[in-house]
Amino acid sequence: MNKRVFLFDGTGMAYRAFYAIRNLSTSKGFPTNAIFGFIRIFLKLLKDFKPEYAAVAFDVGKKTFRNEILKSYKANRKPTPDAFKVQLPYIKKFLKCLGIKVLEVEGYEADDVIATLADKLSKEGFEVFIVTSDKDMRQLIGENVKVISISHRGSQKLYDLEKFKKEYGIEPWQIPEVFGLSGDQIDNIPGVPGIGEKTAVKLIREFGNLEELYKNLEKLTPKRRETLKKFKEQAFLSRELAKVKKDVPVEISPEELKVKPPDGKCLSELLTELEMRSTAKELKKIFPNLELKGSEIEKGKEKDLTEILKLLAPKDLFSQPAGGLIVRGDEAILSAGKYFTVIPLKEVLPKLKERGRVKLYTFNLKDIYHNCGQEMRELPLFDISLGYYLLNPLLKDYSPENLLKEHLKSAELPPLKEISHHVISLGQITEEKLKKEGLYKLYREIEEPLSYVLYRMEKRGVLFDREYLETFGKELREEAERIEEKIYQIAREAFNLNSPKQLAKILFEKLGLKPLKRTKSGYSTDVETLTTLALEGHRIAQLLLIYRKLTKIEGTFVKGILKYVDSQGRVHTKFLQTATATGRLSSAEPNLQNLPVSDEISKKVRHAVISPEGYKLVWADYSQVELRILAHLSGDERLIEAFRKGEDIHSETAKHLFEVKEVDERMRRVAKTVNFGIIYGMSPHGLSERLGIPLKEAEEFIEKYFKNFPKVKEFIDSTLDEAYRKGFVTTLFGRKRPLPELKDRNYHVRSFGKRAAVNAVIQGTAADVMKLAMIKLDRELQSTDSFMVLQVHDEIVVETPQEKEEETKRLVREVMEGVVKLSVPLSVSVVSGNRWE
Repeated sequence: MNKRVFLFDGTGMAYRAFYAIRNLSTSKGFPTNAIFGFIRIFLKLLKDFKPEYAAVAFDVGKKTFRNEILKSYKANRKPTPDAFKVQLPYIKKFLKCLGIKVLEVEGYEADDVIATLADKLSKEGFEVFIVTSDKDMRQLIGENVKVISISHRGSQKLYDLEKFKKEYGIEPWQIPEVFGLSGDQIDNIPGVPGIGEKTAVKLIREFGNLEELYKNLEKLTPKRRETLKKFKEQAFLSRELAKVKKDVPVEISPEELKVKPPDGKCLSELLTELEMRSTAKELKKIFPNLELKGSEIEKGKEKDLTEILKLLAPKDLFSQPAGGLIVRGDEAILSAGKYFTVIPLKEVLPKLKERGRVKLYTFNLKDIYHNCGQEMRELPLFDISLGYYLLNPLLKDYSPENLLKEHLKSAELPPLKEISHHVISLGQITEEKLKKEGLYKLYREIEEPLSYVLYRMEKRGVLFDREYLETFGKELREEAERIEEKIYQIAREAFNLNSPKQLAKILFEKLGLKPLKRTKSGYSTDVETLTTLALEGHRIAQLLLIYRKLTKIEGTFVKGILKYVDSQGRVHTKFLQTATATGRLSSAEPNLQNLPVSDEISKKVRHAVISPEGYKLVWADYSQVELRILAHLSGDERLIEAFRKGEDIHSETAKHLFEVKEVDERMRRVAKTVNFGIIYGMSPHGLSERLGIPLKEAEEFIEKYFKNFPKVKEFIDSTLDEAYRKGFVTTLFGRKRPLPELKDRNYHVRSFGKRAAVNAVIQGTAADVMKLAMIKLDRELQSTDSFMVLQVHDEIVVETPQEKEEETKRLVREVMEGVVKLSVPLSVSVVSGNRWE
């Protein structure tokens, strides 16, 4: 049996890791995402293959012989990010510590080094496995050379000669011939315009190579023949670029590729510096006898409550000891120093109050109020979850377990009680980072007090009319059934309306309607497709949209809400403070943030929110708050003047867009779409689709808008410039929204990043304004025996005693309009009644 050698494309693997993992760094801020991702991929491959001989090749230098052939080779690639460059030496050091040979040859790519070694070693009787994600490396496949293709998700696919020929129908050496025609967008290999990979493979399968193809051009269509003639030189040039070299000056003996035993001291020092304890655990699984120092998470020791309280006692009048608190059900884990105790939750507050002002680092403050009561506010508590959210609003999970995993750089944790003392260091680091990054004021004045306000709202709950909801749900079901029958009549058969496959068959095969786009499973039947068909006058599409709306309202909102109504008729939704990147609140169990208002049927759900006996509902809505914030942030004089004069901003915009003095309803609707489209970064294409107008007309509307409101364009441009320079944008109150999307390889992700940059500043500022209003309003309402029960988008709903209805309406308006001073006035509409209309 031949000896096996594994040759890895280190540069490709490191790049994939860098872009696959975001926002990972040491406590000192050194980026480790590429290192961590590379190590994780490499160790998995090591575990799977158990190589006796191995080497990892890296690119060296920007210029290679290919740049001499074509100056634009790889020219479309963005400059290598500095955050990636600084991590490469650590990746190479890790490999050396692991006993793996690292290969680099100045002026050559990793592919060429691998190709040279693969050719040499296969001739010497080795079975060579090339591990890479590059398709062009498959040209090296032969009797003794196999390619293991790794995907961006880490899956592996082994190609030997038989499998390759079966899948592609060509020989491996013909791959450069294919690239000569199709090109390679990633490496800027041009190929021949209009010829994709499938067509290229088909042509090479038929003719063998470029020479034979060009000898037989008369067999092709006139159009293809003309294109190939025009780009003949480019095709042959592209083929040369795609060929890997097998003559790189690399002198290395097979013995030098033999995998050496890992160096425990070297790995310990490296992993300690990089704060990667979980990696140490993975290494121990692969190498059970490997001695690694500092790889274990330091565990705390259990003491009784009396001893813990002694440790938490202030030493003098000026000291304030810090402890850690994790709440679990009806128990609390209390830690001090390196010690912990587990006590009944009801004992926490009285015992800690005896100790004086003990600072406690904890998680999910709102839940602590629910579990321990609002008296916990008497203690100086710091909510790590909220603090961490402000530092990194893109994280999905702010639980103690996940944040401790991040802090301790470990994929697995011992029981929480044993590591609860690490909560203190995590809290101190988080608090210090907030101060360093200018976010501590946002935490202290907005997020932390808001958690108490949300606790009060959740505890009170929202009163729903159960009987009304049940009746409304029955009406929706009956109407949906009537619509269903009408759809069956048009289709001339019954089918599952909720099955995209069955629906597509009816629409596009049986009824012959024109499909818009394809999905993996067939033609799309999404809302966009049905809306387009409905606008074209197809009755079945119109009915399907109505059916979907009725079933969604009945299923998501009516049933969804009824499921959570308690014995008193109240729904206690959970307000989520850390769920959105912009700072907006959301809610769950049930989600009351998405209560629909788009039409009369949708609004009936809100009709189910009622006031208790002896109370009235007061609800207040910020008018066009995001457009007012845009006016303030951009400083556009025309926008500011319109708001100061109290003019209808949509009508004013319509006058400029249509160049008229009098505006009709259609003009105002167009202007409203443009106004809000600007905030959400809508493209001309998006605007044309939304309004159902030609693309050229949409482009003219946007052009006119920026011509009449020039400082809005300046604001958008400067915001994007800041986003690219800093990697984040900030709201008026300093809230940060990181924008890793701007550096993504995918065009659509980058486009989203550009839209998100502008929107995050405006929407985030609006969210901060609303939160400040909620905090102040909650404080003021307590003296009137009124309760804030709901916040949805730009609205607040309050329950107030009947006799204080007018007083509360005045108070709500004063607080909401006066909570911040902008260059334009904030405007609030306030209404009251027994039902939320």
